This record gives sequence, C-alpha cells and structure tokens, in this order.
Amino acid sequence: MTSHDDLIARGRAYLGHGQIDDALACFEAAVTQCREAADAYYLLGETLFLQRRLDAALRCHAAALRQGMDCDIAARGRAMSGLIPGDFGWMSHMLRGDFESAWRLADQDRALRGSGGSATPLPRHMRPVWDGTPFDGRHVLVRCYHGLGDTLHFIRYVPLLAKRAASVCVEAQPPLLDLLRDMPGIARLYALQDSSDPECSEFGCDAETDVTELPHAFRTTIETIPNSVSYLRPNAAAMVAARHRLAPLNRHRKIGLCWAAGGWKPERSLTPRELAPLADVSGVAFVSLQRGPAYESWRVAPEGPPFAAELMSDSVEATAAVIASLDLVIPVDTMVASSASPRAVIGRASCNGSPPRSQLWAKG
Repeated sequence: MTSHDDLIARGRAYLGHGQIDDALACFEAAVTQCREAADAYYLLGETLFLQRRLDAALRCHAAALRQGMDCDIAARGRAMSGLIPGDFGWMSHMLRGDFESAWRLADQDRALRGSGGSATPLPRHMRPVWDGTPFDGRHVLVRCYHGLGDTLHFIRYVPLLAKRAASVCVEAQPPLLDLLRDMPGIARLYALQDSSDPECSEFGCDAETDVTELPHAFRTTIETIPNSVSYLRPNAAAMVAARHRLAPLNRHRKIGLCWAAGGWKPERSLTPRELAPLADVSGVAFVSLQRGPAYESWRVAPEGPPFAAELMSDSVEATAAVIASLDLVIPVDTMVASSASPRAVIGRASCNGSPPRSQLWAKG
C-alpha cells in the first residue's frame, strides 16, 4: 500500500503540473488512509477549491482545523501547495459572498499570530499589520505592502477611514504617488522605501494597517463595498494631454485592451492572437494599454486587433488619464481596472490575490 506521505508527495507533484484530477485522487486516498492527517485534508480542500467545488472545499478546511490546524497556523503554511496565494477557506467564503465567515477566519488567524507588526521577518506582502484595534480617533498609518493593483483597488477605503480616524497617513509605492496625491482623506503621503520599514511612530501615527486589511477592519459586506466612481482622478493637465492624443478617434467608441498581467499568475494573461476576433467589431478604435515584456513582444511581431493608438508612457497617472478618456476597458490586470474609470470595464480581476473572476465596473 502506498504510504500517506507518498500519496501527499505525489499529489503535490500532480498539482505542480496542473493535473488536478490526479492530485485529487491522491489526496482522497491519503484522507481515506489516515483520517487524522490534517495536511491531507488541507491539500484535498485546496484541490477542490481549484475546481471551484467550494462547499466540499470548506468541509475539508473544517476537517483540517479539527485535526489541529485551528491552533497551528505554521502547520497550515507548511501544508499549502503554493498555488493559492493565501488560505483557501477564507477565499472560499469570499467567493460565496459570505464575507462575515471570511472575517471570522481572519479574526482567528490574527489571534494565533498575535499582534503581527511590521517587525516580523515575513516578506512584506505576507505580513499582517493591523492588530485588530479600532481606528476611531487615532492617527493611522496605511502601509501599501502588496502590488500596485492591490493599492489602487483598496485605497478606496481611505475616505471611510478618514471619517473615523484623527488623521490618515499613507505609505505607498513611488509610481503611485502622483495619482494618490489629491485623493480625499489622505493627510500625508510618503514613498514606500525598498530598504527600510520605519516604525509607525516615526510617521507621527499610533495605529497602522496594510491597505488590503481595510475591508476586514470595516467588516465589509457586499452591500457596503465602497463604490463611488471614480475615487481616483488624474490631474487636469494629464487629462487634457490624454484627450488631445485620443481626439482623432472621437468618431469611434474607444476601447482599451490590456492582455497580459504579471508573471506570478500567467494563466490570467492572453495573447494578442486570442484578441484577434475583436478586429471584426465595427465602429470601434482599439487602444493598447499594455506595457512591459508583453508589449515589447507585440511590437516585434504585431498580431491581434489593429491598434489605433498605444500607451506611450510608463507613468501611472498618464495611464489613468488615458483610461478615463476611453469608453470601455478590457483588462486582465487589476491595476488597469482600478487606475481610473472609463464608462465601463469588463475583465478578469483578482480580489486580494484570489483567482480571476469576470467582473463589470460601470460609471453611474
């Protein structure tokens, strides 16, 4: 009989090669062989989550917690396959729209970790920052330790935070400073440093949180997600420049395309060739919003729909101004989806690292 450990190792290998059904069979056999194996339940749950069998995944998550992972967050970390950027139980609740159950899991994990301040040796994007205490009447530092798209997506909570806090200071990635500078609610804005993490008190603050923790802090429900559009506004000069550039296309519907995301999640990306059928749509002008290696590859061997214009700047604010001047944006990346609002956005987006879901954002 194949041992429990061998079944786990084989299942992990299958997962790494995208062989989900084979991995599922291995983890099911491991659970059958050892009913007390928390890691087998956890990995079986991850595999079911990847198949979007959320109810079954949550049953496995509960079983893993009963077998000891409810009080050993390190064991949960060791069990993770690495294919899911976080705890699949939390994400399963989120995808079902059961935010309160997700927040209860997050509360339990925060209690296990203790205060989890910025002195932890974990990489920035894995650090818990908020200690669970209320922000009312306090001087709050919002740290932006995740990706640019995450910051642009969750920064919408700052005006809400400013209504509770005495003041709000934001430490953000340097490329975003121009776009965030005039956002309501930000009293002081600082550039996030690569080489150091100053203490909260050095900013004159007595409370801190990561920007991605704000939905948890506000116990967000689907009904209370901040939805004012647009909450990010490029400056007037950038808007004038973008509209001038796009003026020759004003007889057409202007549609922006961003077809490739970061390398950490390559399955979110498309090739220009997969966008080729869009060339048959009449009455539209396509604008390339793609930058980076995918853009350079297209420049070398252009294919897909013809572009009437291309994004010429790496500036986030310039990009936001172009987006705000379009009628529609179709992106695979949350940074483009959140940078500014055209009349509508259709695309794949992630919520704090969760797998892509088709979503629509539209102006009121």
